Parts: sequence; structure tokens; C-alpha cells
Amino acid sequence: MRHVNRLIVMLCLGLAVAACGRKEAPRIVNTGSPPHMASLKHEAAGNSLRLTFVMEGGRGGLGYQIDRSEIDPHCNCPTSWRRFLEQPAMPSQVGKTLTRTINLRSHAHIYLFRIRAVDAEGNLGAWSKPIRARAEKDLQ
Repeated sequence: MRHVNRLIVMLCLGLAVAACGRKEAPRIVNTGSPPHMASLKHEAAGNSLRLTFVMEGGRGGLGYQIDRSEIDPHCNCPTSWRRFLEQPAMPSQVGKTLTRTINLRSHAHIYLFRIRAVDAEGNLGAWSKPIRARAEKDLQ
């Protein structure tokens, strides 16, 4: 009986020690500014769309994501956004003027593109306003 009492006391002490304190995942506090597009310009020429942009903020380098959608000809509304391109975060891309050229395949489709900055820790910036583009003629 004495061993049973000792075992009960040990279990209660173990439970009391394990039950105190906060029980949640650690939080990473980001004191820097969130990643964002400091400037974004677009130009459609021929069968391509040229994006020129500067990214700032974030921590550990910056990358970007570009999503694409098409305008549905029946309802004249955008279809679902799909990931078109993802550039990983690199310290060399912070504050630099970057240019990305996107080939447009068909003049029968009106495309929408959006872009956002992403830092090395996975923090996401806000999406840009949709950029509308259409090819002048079909690529052969």
C-alpha cells in the first residue's frame, strides 16, 4: 500500500509540473515592415507583358509570386487565380529594380495578372491590383 501511495504522489507531482506554464506554439515577432511592392509598372507590347517593380520590407531577402487569371467570355468575369510564377526570396532582390517579361499566347484571351512580395520567413505582402493584358496576335 505504501508503494501505491508513493506512486500516486509522484504522478500528481509530475502532472502538476507538466500542467503549469503556457501551452502554445512559440510566436515569431516580426519587428520589420511587411514585404511590399514599392513601385510597380506594366507595359503591354506585342505578345508580351513587361512588369518592372521594386520590392522592399520583409526579412532575410525578398521574392515574388505572380498569379494569372483569364476573363471568361460568357460572363465577362475573371476565372480562378492560379499560380503562374514564383521567384524564391534572395537578399540581392531587395530595393533593386527588377523586370519580368511574360509571353501572352493568344489574342483570343484577356489575361489578368497580380503580383506580391514574399520574404524569406514566408511573410506575404498584399496583392497588386489586377493587370489586364492581351496579345496582339497568336504565337505560332
